[in-house]
Amino acid sequence: MRPIGGAAGMAVTGAAMVGVTFGMARYGLGLTAPDVRGTLGLGSAALGLIAAGSYVAYLAATAAAPALIARRGPRTAVLGAGILAATGMLVVAAAPGPAVLAVGILVAGASSGLAFPPFADLVVARVTPRRRGRALAVISSGTGLGVALAAPVALLAAGDWRTAWVAYAALALVATAWAARALPRGTLRAARAPAERLTWRWLLCQRSGPLLAGALLVGLGSSVYWTFAVDVAVGEGALSPQGGRALFVAVGLASVLGGLGGELARTAGLRAGLLASALLLAGALGALAVAPGTGTVAVLAGVAFGCAYNLVIALQVLWSAEVFAQRPSTGLAATMFALSSGLLVGPVIGGGLIAAAGPPAAFGAAAGVVLVGALSTLWLPSR
Repeated sequence: MRPIGGAAGMAVTGAAMVGVTFGMARYGLGLTAPDVRGTLGLGSAALGLIAAGSYVAYLAATAAAPALIARRGPRTAVLGAGILAATGMLVVAAAPGPAVLAVGILVAGASSGLAFPPFADLVVARVTPRRRGRALAVISSGTGLGVALAAPVALLAAGDWRTAWVAYAALALVATAWAARALPRGTLRAARAPAERLTWRWLLCQRSGPLLAGALLVGLGSSVYWTFAVDVAVGEGALSPQGGRALFVAVGLASVLGGLGGELARTAGLRAGLLASALLLAGALGALAVAPGTGTVAVLAGVAFGCAYNLVIALQVLWSAEVFAQRPSTGLAATMFALSSGLLVGPVIGGGLIAAAGPPAAFGAAAGVVLVGALSTLWLPSR
């Protein structure tokens, strides 16, 4: 197979890799949390700590990604991501207790740090400027596709979460094999010759500050949903265990709308689109704070969350491409690093709040944090 070229091929490959690394390797724990807790005897605080380990690994991998991409090329980083995802998910499937589970989640979580940034350089090198925004938005929506596929797998496993994680690992291997055949070898010329030397002053500047702060706060608030939404909905009686898994199908399918982020930015403007998406995201979290035990609210909030979360991420990716135009993969890695710094801290705080004050306090705090993050859009031009 020749290396892929063009927006469609790049978008499909990128969405597949983001789907297995983000939608399954990172968010699979939230999907299977009720069954994992029952088997291994985990409380909310312990579950939050284990989930936080995924984000620690993600941060480390994200920090290492730019150097790996520059030295070995984007393909090496993407394949490394696939191998980490499959390995970590197999360890999770075999976990006899919390310690081994934590190791598996750690390894699987690192995969997403290597999977997404390489596609920023690949899109710049292989996709025409007019189609880059759409391609990046579709790639970022791969998270929703992964969740939408992971949830039916968990449903078919009928509570056997170990079988579900083995299936996720198999899907990761398939996506990795496709990427190995489709992506170009070696480094990219665009990545070799940046217009400006990489320094902290270049990375953290007046233009990037609002973007990175907004990403941090969105990650902090959203992590409460990804880690605890299904567990809380089932525990509060809003949904049955099977209904909780079906909820993630709805979330994943709604997340696919994140692929429209490029069109939203083009028609409404990046600022208006990002602000509206962030407000919808905060509203979804706030609804769970008001009525965590109501099934209808859980489903509607899930659909709103899935749509809004991936739109926010897609639009922040486009914002990153504008701010860090000289080094696309480094800029995207920085944005994802900020997002996951919030995702790292969020489960620990959220688990503690649930244990101390109940789910409404945790989801209410998460909604407030996302609202503050929405203020970052004030630094964007109106169009």
